Formats: sequence, C-alpha cells, structure tokens
Amino acid sequence: MAAGTFPEAKKRRRKRSGFDQFASYVFKRWRQGERNGIVLWRELLAQGAPFSERTLYRYLEVLKQIEVNIASLHRLQKFTSSTAVWLFVQDPCKLDEIEQEALAAFRQVSPTLSCAYDLIQYFLLMVHRREGAR
Repeated sequence: MAAGTFPEAKKRRRKRSGFDQFASYVFKRWRQGERNGIVLWRELLAQGAPFSERTLYRYLEVLKQIEVNIASLHRLQKFTSSTAVWLFVQDPCKLDEIEQEALAAFRQVSPTLSCAYDLIQYFLLMVHRREGAR
C-alpha cells in the first residue's frame, strides 16, 4: 500500500508434467495407427511412466478431436461460401443424408459455426411464425 502502485507479479513457470517426456512417443505411436489406449498404457508402463492411466486418456481425447477436425476440414474445403450459407438456412428436416452430414461437419469444426447455425435457425423460425416480439 505504501508503494502506491501495484507490484509486478512474478511470471509463473509452467510446471512440467510427468507426461511431457512421453508425449512425443504417444504421438508417434498414434501416427503409426495405434488407437488402443490399453496397449499404449502398457507400453508406457514398461518405460516407467510416472502418471495415471487417466492422464494418457485425456491426451488421447485431444488427439481424437484434432483428427476429427482435420478430417472435417478436408471434407469442407470443397464447399463454396454460398453452398455453406444455403445449408445453414435450410430446414434441417428437408436436407438429404449427404447434406445433413456436411452440415454436421461444419458444426463440428467450429463452435462459432455451430452457434451461428443455432441462431440462424432460431431467427428463421421466428420469421416463419411471425413472432417479431421474440
């Protein structure tokens, strides 16, 4: 209080996790096609892994999510912006199976797109029902 200013906070160092030294090995095995968590866990135990099985599974969830997003991105690159907008403004019940899959891929790639889709559908419902007060 006597200084009259806020003291500079010390920068925190990121504490290294016991998993950090094994992350590159797990990623390498993932790229080689090993998706079985139990197999990976046993391999890591043999190497002396100092962390829980749950830590490994949290890392694998991240890898799965990244893989899904990358696959969806490649799939979505064929769409023009006007086609994407068309999917967003259509009644979801009237979309065929391929269009529904494309729409799901858009929503899965980005939380922002998913939120935009929900808002667009809400707005269109409001307009169709002539509920301007909403």
